[in-house]
Amino acid sequence: MSLVEAAGYDGGCFSIRTRCPSPPSDAAESSASCNDWLKTGGPMPLFVCHAVGDLPVRNHAVRRSLTIFVLSTCVWVPAVMAQEEQAQEDFVQEVPGTESTESAEAYPPRGNAEFIGKVTTAAATQIFEMYNPHSPEALRALKDMGFTQVILDWPNLHADATAIGLNVVLANWWTDQTSQEEIDRALAVAREVRPDRLAGISVMDEPDRNSPDTPFGYYVDLYETLRPRLDSQLAGVPLEISHWGPLARWDQRYYDYFSFLYEAADVMRIMPFPDLHEGPLSEVYLMMLRSREVMKIAERDLPLVVILQAWVLPPESKLPELAELRVMAWQAVLGGAHAVSFFDYNQDVWNQTPGFHEGFVGLMSELTNLSRRLQGAVITSSMDDAGLLRATAVWPDGREQSITINTNREPAGSMQGLAIVESTVTSPQRVACQPRCCKQQLACHRPARHERRCAVRRCVMPCRGRLVRSVR
Repeated sequence: MSLVEAAGYDGGCFSIRTRCPSPPSDAAESSASCNDWLKTGGPMPLFVCHAVGDLPVRNHAVRRSLTIFVLSTCVWVPAVMAQEEQAQEDFVQEVPGTESTESAEAYPPRGNAEFIGKVTTAAATQIFEMYNPHSPEALRALKDMGFTQVILDWPNLHADATAIGLNVVLANWWTDQTSQEEIDRALAVAREVRPDRLAGISVMDEPDRNSPDTPFGYYVDLYETLRPRLDSQLAGVPLEISHWGPLARWDQRYYDYFSFLYEAADVMRIMPFPDLHEGPLSEVYLMMLRSREVMKIAERDLPLVVILQAWVLPPESKLPELAELRVMAWQAVLGGAHAVSFFDYNQDVWNQTPGFHEGFVGLMSELTNLSRRLQGAVITSSMDDAGLLRATAVWPDGREQSITINTNREPAGSMQGLAIVESTVTSPQRVACQPRCCKQQLACHRPARHERRCAVRRCVMPCRGRLVRSVR
């Protein structure tokens, strides 16, 4: 029986007939039977995003609802994703249907090949955020470092934060076990924050890992309930959510599954922590590109908050090297992050590594200066297969600067490991045009798009003639 045969359309709604319409007592056994059923109607075993796409439904929201229904009743996502102990070891979320050898062969990881050489265009962020300051003194220290925003797990600090000019994101921990009263209390706190300083409300941190029993459908429903309420009470305040990924080893089913999470937020927070187990630092930039692929599936173009490491890392329980953190942060700035965030501000941990605090203060000074210098510029960038990120910043007045980052810990080409090379900023080239370009010999401006036009309104046509002389 195909999925189309399994779905009855009565002109208004679908009824899905499954072999396991209620939560199964044996998740593994039930997954196998549902896997057989789903195989008959779509190209993806046990994962129904594409299978539901075969149904005669043109409305995206209806497809989403159907998919979430089948995932929650047939596949029983919570049971499959509850392998948290193993996930904590290899940092891979389990998605229904990815367990079998057949599945691994049929759906290879998407990897990074499609993103190598892909050119992106962005602007440099002006927002720098820190997680979890726990005192007014910590807030002042962060403000002095150049931070513009904090995400608070202690919401009672919001008045202290806004009083010194910091924007605030309120962190929450909402699951399908959260009561409506708790959500109402959190929204009441949000209404107490200065409206011009409330940057967002985070509904959950890594729900796939921290609450694997909560299906993503809960967050879609929560968003659709809260968004109209916020529009009337806290207009313009975004709902945010975070997840660990998209990972290079994900196949298409992971992308499809996590797209539901992207439908449940206005801002997505991603966590490229490549320094875990000495992974490639280029993952910061590449994860941003992979996240934008998930956005395409969700049909949402979301701002990205890129969260970087400022905490001790397993297995050696050490902070990241500042040179590595610098390369990660520059990638986020050049790659178009809406905000660059750090997890988290814990001085007890930082002080155990001599020089880390002082070095971090210096790094923040460099990053904020970089952000100010690049303000207003259009930045194009791409990562090559050698791990070199090449970016060009072009300002409206025609100035240009190129920046190259070696994301490798080892030398690449002529660049030392973790090196960042900036060219000098070139001024707009001004040349004299031949008389046939303008009514008289006038100075012409040469912007970045390889097109010359005279700078005076009396020009009657583009300068196409031979350059006569340079004008400084």
